[in-house]
Amino acid sequence: MRNVHLLLLLPITFGSQAATIVDHSQIDLSHILSQTASKNYSPSNQPLAYREINHVKAGSNTLLRKQQLHFGVPVYGQSIVAQVSNQGDITPLDGQVLTGISSDIGSTMPMFNADQAIDLVKGTNTGFASRPIGEPRANLMIWQDKQQVAHLVYKVDLVEMKGMSPSRPITLVDAKNGEILDQWEGIAFIEAEGPGGNQKSGKYYFSPTTHFGGFEVNQYCQMDSQNVKTIDMNNQQYGGQVHQFSCNTNSNRAVNGAYAPMNDAQYFGQRVFDMYMDWLNTKPLQQKLTMRVHYGTNYGNAFWDGRQMTFGDGNQSMYPLATWDVIAHEVSHGFTEQNSGLEYRGMSGGMNESFSDVSAAALSQYVNGSFNWKMGEHVMKYSDAMRYFIQPSKDGSSIDHVNQYYNGIDVHNSSGIFNKAFYHLATSPGWDIKKAFIAYATANQLYWRANSNFQQGAEGVCKAAEKLGYQSSAVHSAFAQVGVQVTNCTSTQPNPNPKPTPTPGISELEINVPTPVDANGNDEQHFVLKNAPSQDIWVQTYNGYGNVDMYVAINRPASLTDNDCASTNADNGEYCGFSGVGQTDIYIMVTGATGSSDAYVGVSAYLDEQEPTPQPQPQPQDLCSALNEWSANDYYPQGTQVQYYGNRFTAIQDSWGLDPYSYSDPYGHYWYWVFEGSCYQ
Repeated sequence: MRNVHLLLLLPITFGSQAATIVDHSQIDLSHILSQTASKNYSPSNQPLAYREINHVKAGSNTLLRKQQLHFGVPVYGQSIVAQVSNQGDITPLDGQVLTGISSDIGSTMPMFNADQAIDLVKGTNTGFASRPIGEPRANLMIWQDKQQVAHLVYKVDLVEMKGMSPSRPITLVDAKNGEILDQWEGIAFIEAEGPGGNQKSGKYYFSPTTHFGGFEVNQYCQMDSQNVKTIDMNNQQYGGQVHQFSCNTNSNRAVNGAYAPMNDAQYFGQRVFDMYMDWLNTKPLQQKLTMRVHYGTNYGNAFWDGRQMTFGDGNQSMYPLATWDVIAHEVSHGFTEQNSGLEYRGMSGGMNESFSDVSAAALSQYVNGSFNWKMGEHVMKYSDAMRYFIQPSKDGSSIDHVNQYYNGIDVHNSSGIFNKAFYHLATSPGWDIKKAFIAYATANQLYWRANSNFQQGAEGVCKAAEKLGYQSSAVHSAFAQVGVQVTNCTSTQPNPNPKPTPTPGISELEINVPTPVDANGNDEQHFVLKNAPSQDIWVQTYNGYGNVDMYVAINRPASLTDNDCASTNADNGEYCGFSGVGQTDIYIMVTGATGSSDAYVGVSAYLDEQEPTPQPQPQPQDLCSALNEWSANDYYPQGTQVQYYGNRFTAIQDSWGLDPYSYSDPYGHYWYWVFEGSCYQ
């Protein structure tokens, strides 16, 4: 097998790569798992250990999800799925392992404590007046960055008010030096744009004498039952108290066209709990469901903040958001956070949003025996629904197919991919909403990881279906209809007459010959350089106006979800470098994140034109040993050679402060540096 080494994913991505993710099958984990199961086993002195974070009964199988530990510290986003036999033997089935951690982080001893990490993050939020809500959290863990370097970090979780809006910044702080390594918004919102509404649903009555049944309260008629607690925020952003009423009828309080939102919250919160217990044999959350109702003034939103669910009373275009589908949606954000931990950004954020929508569909089936494939229908006053399963793009913002995805798309809009796939799966022969929900939820419990992409998410649903004894061919078909091809899951019912997957038109490139790109909107253009003439290859788009994105794969067509390098800068300057790819075929896909004109794509190579000698001499291991590392503080006359993140560059103009990645041109035509190849041959 040819070794292919990815040199460049995004600008400035090099560094030590001691920490490496490998498939579970490359390591003998059976002995480690059996040791971990021992009562006397202590993981705190082991470089590789596991602890159980979930177990699922899938048909006749007992499956475990186990979190990777490094000397007792959890490794972010890394877990395995294992099966337990009747004799108690544990066999790993799926997952990845982060190896070589010690080479990057040294010891697991942080240089400051969790409280100091929280104070550090608070100190960085100085650009906007903020007020904390609830207790902040900081957990020590190991995290691998995009350059494949492991760090000992604190994951700091704050909930605060910024102006009138709640915010939940999730921040990764290097526990050795205090550097902020990553940050994203973690609050999970329901979101709707434009007109949208509850006289719309009609008035129903919760009572033992109706088909709904009553809702549970305690003996003092406080809305605080065993599983659900409802707090009246009384249109404030802070405080609130458990709602209490005169037994046994609560008619408090109608607002904005809704008859009693706190009744809705208490009742449907319990029904969500019941559904998870009946269908999955698990609680939706590890803690009691806390429902905060009548939040803020004129607040047309709802959110999960990592601790509780909050519902506003709506506004001119929205009814109060404590409706059955929004309640199921927000509670299920908590289920996702406490299982797969899907990050609320990128493709994983779209999956996160979709699972919450899917849970609303499941609740409708559980309570009413049907679902009309509209999300948020009864919230919106002047439009049909918030989102649509059958045709997500009907709302004017969501996407129906993976080729419409672009970096930075709102997670509510990218949820259309998994929502539409769910519709196709639930309506497949032999399937229904219940089975499809259980497959999605089991994937969430076992197979999805924090930064899973659409491809990995679909594979997880397929693997879950197989373990549940469902026909996985329907999963293949459902995701194919949204452009996601399931490849790492065996179909349990092959299609005797499969529809051929059309091969995109592919234009052949020549080395060092720029080719025009015509990529507008979601258009795709495919290129290939056959039989690469060098081990070191540089692929680049440049020139013109607009914004293209580029995806490159070795020996197979490139796509959004299957590539070896994705470059998605906010202009036409995209680039990927590879080493060890001689004699391979380099496939390139260029898409228009926005309209683009006058852009070019090209492939350059470092070619050694010297005649081979009869007795080849050993090549130096490091071709950059005599070259200085590029520095922003130095002046570089034309002709100067430097090394930069493992590659060699030559200045083609005088420059100062212009790094070789951002200002390089493989053809030596326009910019300041020319790529000469890798430092290592």
